[in-house]
Amino acid sequence: MKMFKKLTSLALLATAFFSSAVFACDEQCMREKAEAKHNVKFPGYLTFKYCDSIAMDFMTSTMRSLQNYRDNHLESKYKGPLKNTKAYLEQREDWLKECDDYLVKTKNIRIFNDDKTTKQIFATIDAVEEEFEALINGVTYSADNQFVVINDRFDNLFKQVEDHKHLMHLKGRYVVR
Repeated sequence: MKMFKKLTSLALLATAFFSSAVFACDEQCMREKAEAKHNVKFPGYLTFKYCDSIAMDFMTSTMRSLQNYRDNHLESKYKGPLKNTKAYLEQREDWLKECDDYLVKTKNIRIFNDDKTTKQIFATIDAVEEEFEALINGVTYSADNQFVVINDRFDNLFKQVEDHKHLMHLKGRYVVR
């Protein structure tokens, strides 16, 4: 009788284990469900790993590049670098938004982990881009330094991303490259 109970318990445990593996939904399964539910077709390159890489690159190399531009080249009298940097930032934002949409529809998470942080970072990126556009169009300020507004917007972006990186470190997700 004891042997029968042990075999029954073992059989139930094995059935539970194998059935959970059969019914588990991997990334491909989540993608297919999201495509059917939202009537979209995601590009083949969109994966969780790709989107994580895009977010990490933004928080590391993109921020370093923007910091370098602001510190060393922003006050140039030429508008070409302003246009190039604005286009660079817009491209990164497009990639982030594409990944955010993919993650929301497949895993129900945001690119920067929560709605509030993701919306804040996107809004701050938009504010920097708007200021770039104003400078390209020839806006002038009464202050001695016409770049004071964009510097403030850059500072806000850098602070928000740094705060998010710090939070990720506290959660055990390291943001380094």
